[in-house]
Amino acid sequence: MRSVLKPNILRSRGQNTRRNLPMAVSRKRGESNFLRAFEKAYFGNEVRNGVAGREFALEGFGRADLIWMAWTRGNGGGDFTALELRKKIRLTAVEAKLTDWRKGLHQAYRYRYFADRSLLVVPRALSATITDYLPTFRRLRIGIWCFDSTTGRIQKLFTPRCSPPLSRVARERALEFLQRSFKPLLASQTKRVRRGSRRYAAHSNGHVK
Repeated sequence: MRSVLKPNILRSRGQNTRRNLPMAVSRKRGESNFLRAFEKAYFGNEVRNGVAGREFALEGFGRADLIWMAWTRGNGGGDFTALELRKKIRLTAVEAKLTDWRKGLHQAYRYRYFADRSLLVVPRALSATITDYLPTFRRLRIGIWCFDSTTGRIQKLFTPRCSPPLSRVARERALEFLQRSFKPLLASQTKRVRRGSRRYAAHSNGHVK
């Protein structure tokens, strides 16, 4: 039986934006606990291989609570250059908010400049309120999920498909930063992508039964 690899979660390097005011620290701690519970549910049940970074900051485009780097399935083309491998990378940015979902929506939209998909995650208690604004999320192509940290249940109100980021330059900056930060992990992931692409190509050509 093929083993399932757990996602690797690292903390991105960057300045900590947490303020020293007690209320701000308490709010950030609450959001941090909420996000960690979401990570456990999301990575434990829905995704497998890939690399994730916490507090991913890209100058001019804010700081995402979580960035998830995954690879699309090889198309059998046999081109394993660095450029082609970068094209197969898909970035998902996640913003978590306990109360101020409007601010979260604004932040999540900024992440679309470099990410292929951007998601806002809020507590389950906000689902009734959020539902009235689903047309806005759909128009902006920002995903909105509700999460119950007690049960670990994720309710996906809207999940956009991956699409090209709004800025090619911002995406390249994000990929360069991530590849420097996660170099050892990305090297092993790249080998898996290459092996998977070769197997896919061999199977498509009838060389593998």
